[in-house]
Amino acid sequence: MKVSRREWLRLGSMAGMGVGLSSAASKATPAAAQTSANHRAAPQQKWGMGVDPGQSLPPEATNGPWRNLRAVKERKVFDVHCHAYAARVQGHNYKEEGELHAISKWQDYTNELIAAMDRHGIAQAAMNSAHETYETVVSTDVTPHLDRFVRSSGMPTNDSKGKDLTPQMVAEIYRTHLERDGCVLIGETAGDAFTSLLRQKKYTAKDLKPMADVVMKHDVPVQMHTGWSATVVRSYQAAWHWAEDVGAVLAEYPDIKFILGHTGGERATPDGWEAVRLAFSFDNAYVDTSKSPAEIVSEVVRGIGAERVMFGSDWNRPEILGYGPFHTRAVYQHWYNLNTIANADLTDDQRDWILHKSARKLLKLPQA
Repeated sequence: MKVSRREWLRLGSMAGMGVGLSSAASKATPAAAQTSANHRAAPQQKWGMGVDPGQSLPPEATNGPWRNLRAVKERKVFDVHCHAYAARVQGHNYKEEGELHAISKWQDYTNELIAAMDRHGIAQAAMNSAHETYETVVSTDVTPHLDRFVRSSGMPTNDSKGKDLTPQMVAEIYRTHLERDGCVLIGETAGDAFTSLLRQKKYTAKDLKPMADVVMKHDVPVQMHTGWSATVVRSYQAAWHWAEDVGAVLAEYPDIKFILGHTGGERATPDGWEAVRLAFSFDNAYVDTSKSPAEIVSEVVRGIGAERVMFGSDWNRPEILGYGPFHTRAVYQHWYNLNTIANADLTDDQRDWILHKSARKLLKLPQA
């Protein structure tokens, strides 16, 4: 059979296409199989992102940048914000946790706290009573370990538990804790009286003068809770509400040094930025970094300097939380809060101020 040159070229082209398609198909088959396999495989899930982590921990808990912090290596860290009592069993949601809080069966985790401090280079801490009475915490947990803890005024007390507080009653509690017990600061659970009394709408900031007078006489700082917290299971307050209350107190008593606990807490927006705004607005505003994001710590140091910023953890139990947002259940752990300082945009000298020098200077304690 005679075939013209044009026909041979056409047939050759078709054959080439066939070979090319066959070759491409043979090469594509493994890739397609791999794509299919990847489609079937479960996606890689980051810790706590959309899934309940249980009690598993991410790698940065044990091998995070916190290990390289100078103050950790030298065992000089001072934690200005921690507690040692929590419910014996955790709930798996807010309803269960609220019911457990109502039962008021509290577990003392002081020994676990000291062990955790040892693992993370924390030399000393200001332990503040929470849930259990101040008297129990001071006598049972702080006084036997004065090499590790300093005393801070706290609530509830034996006499005030279950009662409606007044400025006069709180002033007497402060006076007793400072003069009889030698407390070096009004800790969070006692300092919160400045804002909790305002929330009742029965008192103004001026009405809190009896409390302020005692504090100014003894020249001690007052620590107050700021921001949203997963452990507050029975109430809700918008960020601007608590910020206005704190601002009213800071403005009324400029001679008192107020420590804004948590610097607004784990949520940068809106609470963290509300705390930053307060710190930038008042010369008597100090902050502790417990639960704060690195971006908030970086920003507040840029604005007011590291000498008014102190490390805190808000540690209250050895395990991570069993309820609340999945990805922030570890915010009460030492490693989490130390990683925040390591990841913030700071110099090593600024980190030293935050991790131990600032608190010791403010509390009038010898430098490490």
